[in-house]
Amino acid sequence: MRVHFTNLGCKLNQAEVERLAREMLAAGHQVVESLEEADLHVLNTCTVTHQAARDSRKAAGRGARARPGLRTVVTGCWATEEPGEAARIAGVDLVVPNAEKHLLVEKIHAAFPEAAPPAGTELPYLPLPAGHTRALVKIEDGCNMRCAFCIIPSTRGRQRSRPLEEVVAETRSLTEAGFGEIVLTGVQISAYRDAGGRGLFDLVRVVLRETGMPRLRLTSIAPWDLDERLLSLWEDPRLCRHLHLSLQSGSTATLRRMRRPYTAESYGRLLERVRATVPGVGITTDVIAGFPGETEAEFADSLAFVESARFAKVHAFPFSPREGTAAASLPDQVPPEVRKERMARLLAAAEAGEVAFRRAHLGTRATVLWERPRGGMGHGLTDNYLRVFSAAAAGLSRQLIEVELVALTEGGVVGRLA
Repeated sequence: MRVHFTNLGCKLNQAEVERLAREMLAAGHQVVESLEEADLHVLNTCTVTHQAARDSRKAAGRGARARPGLRTVVTGCWATEEPGEAARIAGVDLVVPNAEKHLLVEKIHAAFPEAAPPAGTELPYLPLPAGHTRALVKIEDGCNMRCAFCIIPSTRGRQRSRPLEEVVAETRSLTEAGFGEIVLTGVQISAYRDAGGRGLFDLVRVVLRETGMPRLRLTSIAPWDLDERLLSLWEDPRLCRHLHLSLQSGSTATLRRMRRPYTAESYGRLLERVRATVPGVGITTDVIAGFPGETEAEFADSLAFVESARFAKVHAFPFSPREGTAAASLPDQVPPEVRKERMARLLAAAEAGEVAFRRAHLGTRATVLWERPRGGMGHGLTDNYLRVFSAAAAGLSRQLIEVELVALTEGGVVGRLA
């Protein structure tokens, strides 16, 4: 079958789609770029906000509108939270919850027997087609926390980790397939601990030592759970100077209502330690505006924290009540118009901080992993999460090339090939 994948949501979802795509390729199927040329649409959904759930519902019906006879398989967090609603959408043929996502290819073959490979066929491990610059590797899933705003523990279950040797083997295969960067991802990878008790520090150390990948990037480390032994591993220049430490609010009072186990002050001290050990590190984060009970003074504290923290990127969200979370029934819900106004101020502060981070690196040199060009313009990321643009790099996809960062531009910086 010709299969088209649609991914909504986080890097963990993206990592799962990449793995499913490799499994479909290994089973003899073809991965295609558009619905119009596909026989099967596999949709990995998200439900972290109301908007994400709406987008998932809309995308689930897209196959039936694209062309008659196109089959649709829906999986992911929204499909897990609302399986009945997903199944009722016209054109949806199969709903697979997160708990069974690892069996998705088998379930597709069972639902559509004519697409299954002959019994006894040896299925090889195949990389994604050429053109992709980085590969995401899922190292853990689920979450044992009960943050007041978060639906993930309900849709992904309790935290569990993959065996270290399995992660290393997948990373090695992807490196040998030519990917310039491997990204280790999960709900919060700092919770990684395999059956042998080995944690994220052990995993990263072994991956760096044994796989030979050009670059390794980490994601989603909980600010209360950073194993500071990790900081010593940044002596290896292949480990990207980039950490995603989710703040959610710069007000300690708001953090308490969110059930987050740290204070704004302790988060600030963590930033200082990380920056002192890893010069030039790009720190990205998430912040919510308008959480229930957030007073104007609390929002002012949160806004001031974002303004002073010099984040490389802030993913800002207005509070979105999710049924099944504690925050949905908290008193003192912030009116939508106030959430919208605070969101605008937060976005402005975030943009100012991002521009300041970019400006601080002008006149320096950095190595960029170049991606497929867009409109004739080469673009790619530095290890510390700066987006670099250069027309001269349009033909350098998948290569790591040094540039001089010479000017600010919309969304990033201009690079001159060194």
